[in-house]
Amino acid sequence: MLFNADRRIALDRASPVPLYYQIYRIISDYMKEPGAVGRKLPTEEAMMKVFDVSRATVRRALQALESSGQISRSRGRGTIITNNASQEQLTTIRSFTEQMRLENHVPITKVVEVKKVKAGSEMARILQVSEDEELLQVTRLRGNESYFPLALFISFLTSRSNLTGEENFEGSLYELMRNRGTAVVEGDAIIEGRLAEGRIAKLLKIEEGAPILYYERVGCTAIGEYVEFVQCWYEATHYKFRIHLTTKI
Repeated sequence: MLFNADRRIALDRASPVPLYYQIYRIISDYMKEPGAVGRKLPTEEAMMKVFDVSRATVRRALQALESSGQISRSRGRGTIITNNASQEQLTTIRSFTEQMRLENHVPITKVVEVKKVKAGSEMARILQVSEDEELLQVTRLRGNESYFPLALFISFLTSRSNLTGEENFEGSLYELMRNRGTAVVEGDAIIEGRLAEGRIAKLLKIEEGAPILYYERVGCTAIGEYVEFVQCWYEATHYKFRIHLTTKI
């Protein structure tokens, strides 16, 4: 069992943070303990007593944990811890902000740099623009209320994004673009394992040579215009990607 079902854990009932979310965060913290994966959570009845809340509150916390991929629930087996890392569904175009909210996290962003750069030969090839085109380069550190920084994002945006560089980049780039009439609806991505080096390691506050997940994506609009190239470096022990596979019969 992940924690003693006979103990009592006090929630802050004067806090504006919902009780279910407080339970979600407490359980998530327990999941960070070594060997947590594969262990069971107490029953709903036991957790009602542990946290002194209703069944509805417990179930909402469990639903949040399940939707973020941290637990698996099944009749007969109970509630099993599956992992303790944020995870992203690879088959869906979704911003980091949207992904964190989906997992019931509070997205946190630190804007490192916003500047304009010439596309050059490589970016011109990727984004199908001229080498002299001016791109908007946005460098940001991303994370959530439990771990920051979790990832480093460097986005290169064409003029088709309709962004000027004067916007507030602490939220979702995709939301900003949608509000300007440009929606990223599809794209191609690659993911690979790398080792943290130089500026990447320094910004992520990890040791050089530490494992990281590198992810890059080209995003385009519904009419096939390339609008974004983004490079992402994720702190490997706190993030994972998930993909749903099927077979044709």
